Amino acid sequence: MPHRVLTILFLLLTGYATTAEAQVWPFKKKSQVEKATKDLEKRKADAGEGNLFNPFQPTGSSVNYIRDDQIWSAGTAATSYANAGNISITTPSRFGLTSGLELSTWLGLDYWVPNLFIKNEIARKKLWVSSLHGVYSSWPGLNEVAGGKDNFLADSVTGDPLVLSLHNQLIVSRPFYNNMACNPSQPYLILSASLSVDVGIPFNNEEIYVEENLFKIPRSMSYAGKGWMSTFSVRADWQIMQQLYGRGEIRMLSGNFSTGITVEHQALIEYFPYTKLSVSGGYIVGIGNIGNRHINILPFLDVSYYFGRKQGRQRGLFKQQMF
Repeated sequence: MPHRVLTILFLLLTGYATTAEAQVWPFKKKSQVEKATKDLEKRKADAGEGNLFNPFQPTGSSVNYIRDDQIWSAGTAATSYANAGNISITTPSRFGLTSGLELSTWLGLDYWVPNLFIKNEIARKKLWVSSLHGVYSSWPGLNEVAGGKDNFLADSVTGDPLVLSLHNQLIVSRPFYNNMACNPSQPYLILSASLSVDVGIPFNNEEIYVEENLFKIPRSMSYAGKGWMSTFSVRADWQIMQQLYGRGEIRMLSGNFSTGITVEHQALIEYFPYTKLSVSGGYIVGIGNIGNRHINILPFLDVSYYFGRKQGRQRGLFKQQMF
């Protein structure tokens, strides 16, 4: 009997030790799930399936819908993806209606000057071409001046001026691509040029007095209904790093104001601490022979929230969605 008990205990101990030993590396036994997964991966690799360039990037229906068009600012000829856009404070907030058609507004100015613009892509080849058309009215802001509440748009007014202004602009952009970049479908540099004309239409004969300011006087030709203003600009949008963009623009403003022409330069850096949120900082310099100051510098700050998904690639004769 003692021998039988010892034999049973020995078998139990050796059986337990074998099991325990199999659970400790390097003696660990592979589970059925692990074996099935590795077999499936091996069969896919043999068949040429999967992402051979980046095995961590899923393929098929599990695609990445994170937006990749942040380099295309509102000043370029491109529109936002359909049902996507951004909400910004001091730069245009945009929303893609359909592919190639976009609505935008300057939220930071809507309290004083309600505005609405629509951009339409005309061509998307080596050169991207689009037109931008808009309407805005300075009546709410001038009404604030008439009530003595602020003087953002003018120093003083007589009565209650009513002005409606129209904006028409043509934008041409030339994107530059890098086939060796992580995202070769988007450019790393975009050079753009545009020409716009703004006309203000007064609906009464009230007088509007605007201070001698390099930034206000040229624009008051349209928002105060005193005539017209044209703007010719050249700009560059550059992706410095994956989450960092540099943007710069030179504008020449002309119209039926005293000196007839002023020049502005704007530069900023846009950083994305999160995928959908960006912060921007920079400056705007105005140069012209208006008032006592021939050079004026203003700081520039902005916060933007990007929403929506990346548009799927298109294929075939009729450009059907791939996914």
